[in-house]
Amino acid sequence: MPPITPRALRTAIDAGSFDPVTVLFGDEDYVKDELLRQFIARAVDDTMRDFNVDVRRGPELDAAELSSTLEQLPMMADRRVVVIRDAHALKKAPMSVLDQYLAKPSRDVALVLLLPADETLPKQWPSHLTLCECKPLSEDSVLKWVAHHLKETLQCGITPDAASLLVSHVGNDLAMLRGELDKLVSYTNGAEITADAVQAVVGIRHGETLADLLDCVAQRDAKHALAMLPRVMAQPKTTGVSVVIALTAQTFALAWGAAARANGTPIGQLNRAYFDVLREGGAFLGRPWGEAIQHLIKALPQWDAERCDRALDLLLATDLALKDTKASTEEQIVEGLVLALCV
Repeated sequence: MPPITPRALRTAIDAGSFDPVTVLFGDEDYVKDELLRQFIARAVDDTMRDFNVDVRRGPELDAAELSSTLEQLPMMADRRVVVIRDAHALKKAPMSVLDQYLAKPSRDVALVLLLPADETLPKQWPSHLTLCECKPLSEDSVLKWVAHHLKETLQCGITPDAASLLVSHVGNDLAMLRGELDKLVSYTNGAEITADAVQAVVGIRHGETLADLLDCVAQRDAKHALAMLPRVMAQPKTTGVSVVIALTAQTFALAWGAAARANGTPIGQLNRAYFDVLREGGAFLGRPWGEAIQHLIKALPQWDAERCDRALDLLLATDLALKDTKASTEEQIVEGLVLALCV
């Protein structure tokens, strides 16, 4: 069957519906871990969890251990939960045991198989398994996650501009966002989080974010782009590669818009069309899509197909240069790229 979304799996968990085998895969490990925590908490009463929950790692299991784990009956409970992390890395003999089990799983066991990011499903696994794909969140979804996490978990609120500033700095790394939100709630003592609080705790200000850098490059404003680049590059988790990835996503978006305008698409229709394109591609542009689209449309007169093609060539060359340890420093390489994109 096709993969379900994390939201659909949460709905099933809340309803107490547990399929015999659930596979959690995809690039967002934080979501997988949260789903697993919710799955175990709802599937097995906490008083019986020591007897009915077994969490193992695939590479450490042999065939006999796996067979015994899967065959064990629940103790004074409706079901057992068996979790196998890195299930793709089972050795040949235990993988054979798992394959046989998956063909006819027990109704007394809720088996959860976890795959790490970038790992694909083993081809031999049957199609009747419940698959849940955990993808990185888009900008808009990240903002909703921030508000929901604060309200439901930390009993706190956040202003829209503070949320946008935080996400523009941290991106869609949910684990890092959770850590920053914990610090912000402590700083405000439970009061609503404002942009001033984000500036004080996270150390980022409006005008110094990756989104601001993208805007300057889109407008081909080399002076301001180069002036803010050192501050942007100095931020945690910001690297030359992450800047190039963001600039590449923006350049593809500009190229699409330039092509649409060349084909006669009215400027008034670009807004809705851009939403569809960004949603399909899952691009991360450092801010909510609506805000990013406004800046893209404003910058389109600066970009035609030839300029976009040249920019993509420059981005590819920069990506290769960043991988060459003998080259200049990351900031020097990105500085040269920004200047070349703006002229």
